[in-house]
Amino acid sequence: MSRLPAYFCALLMLALSEFVGSPEAATNRDIFLFMSEIQAGSLQSQQYCALVFEDHRFHYEKASRRHGRDLDHKIYEGELSEADWNTLSAVLNANEFRDLKVSGAVPPLVMQEAHIFTISVARQGKFQSMEFLDNKSRKPYESQLKPLLQWWKSFRGEHMPESGEATDPRCSPDNAHGVYSQ
Repeated sequence: MSRLPAYFCALLMLALSEFVGSPEAATNRDIFLFMSEIQAGSLQSQQYCALVFEDHRFHYEKASRRHGRDLDHKIYEGELSEADWNTLSAVLNANEFRDLKVSGAVPPLVMQEAHIFTISVARQGKFQSMEFLDNKSRKPYESQLKPLLQWWKSFRGEHMPESGEATDPRCSPDNAHGVYSQ
């Protein structure tokens, strides 16, 4: 009878270690930037997600999805060069971007020409967060967003070696609010 609790504890620890992941993934690094882009299409969508940490490291995921399932999902991890870090920091810390206030919008069930950007920047213990559902919703903020979107386009276009790391749950699409495009 005394072996049963010990066996149960060992089984529970094994299950928890699988849930938490590797020790490297379990380290709690401070996020500097969270950025997600979803290009919704009628047959499949493209999803890009990056977590950039204060230690200059990043976790980047790229997925092609159809009917809520991944057709292709790649994960990349690495460290931003000093030049890339300085460029990103300058863009995010520019007064025009720092002072940007975007009112939230509730996504409709069906959108035309959906092209969603979600951006969160660490700001002294809080986050400056914004979401844009399509190109039209970004239009009033175009001048403030342009430098960040140029950095994003350059970052996404860089050749990166694929990582064997697991997906990050923060990069998973919110299945409770599906996006469908006409």
